[in-house]
Amino acid sequence: MNRMMLHQDGSREAWLCGAPPLDLIVTMDDATSTIYSMFLVEEEGTASTLRALLEVFTAKALPSSLYTDRGSHCFCTPQADGAVDKSRLTQVGRARAAG
Repeated sequence: MNRMMLHQDGSREAWLCGAPPLDLIVTMDDATSTIYSMFLVEEEGTASTLRALLEVFTAKALPSSLYTDRGSHCFCTPQADGAVDKSRLTQVGRARAAG
């Protein structure tokens, strides 16, 4: 049984000397700190989230859990700092539900 506890997040910095800020997308097993996917993109969003998940699922299998921040590409939050509307799935939410 796969017991990966995936955590995915992005961090914006000027990672490369002389280059504009980029988002570093990291998907890791929170229980072991093993990094399964890591890459730089212009902006964190739906495409980078799905790319990272595809990389991990293809190489390692489905995790037992996955958590992210409340980015609008992962969750619909109609009111700032309000509750997540679980009836309105994002593209990432629909992909997770279909799995």
